[in-house]
Amino acid sequence: MKWFNQQDLKDVNTLRAAYKRLLIKYHPDNNKNDTTDMMQEINAEYDKLFEQIKYAYESSESYTNQTDRQKQAYDWEKDKQLRAIIAALSKFAGLEIELCGTWVYVRGETYPYRKELKDLGLRFNPHKGCWIIHYDDYYKYHKKSASMSHIRDKYGSVIIQTDAREERRLEKC
Repeated sequence: MKWFNQQDLKDVNTLRAAYKRLLIKYHPDNNKNDTTDMMQEINAEYDKLFEQIKYAYESSESYTNQTDRQKQAYDWEKDKQLRAIIAALSKFAGLEIELCGTWVYVRGETYPYRKELKDLGLRFNPHKGCWIIHYDDYYKYHKKSASMSHIRDKYGSVIIQTDAREERRLEKC
């Protein structure tokens, strides 16, 4: 494997963390050079490793003893949807995309893109002051709203910045 060290990948969570680190480092929006080919290689390798880990996990004995909610923890479709929404959002200039678990928070210069964000399935949350979409069942355990610092501490956070370069690149096409 070129991008991921298989000895360090114990489960899907460590694979996702490694993928997020590579995403921050090599995403075309975060680089002056064109890193599209590198990201395609990283995505292909990620898909292959994800399937290997998923197969090993689902064929293990511990998986059969879990509840239905625990079995939902690693869902390939959720992963696929997260990557698709990030790719779609990276086309817009001036956004800050934050990933926390299976939730995507979009901040920044969102006003010009509000129709496109709605079409992508995002909704505006006035309490958090950002656009939100998530790909998991939502279980609210109390009436109070969780702060973003609490959410970041619990699920981790990765922030992706888009800038005006992406908008210029789209205009050339």
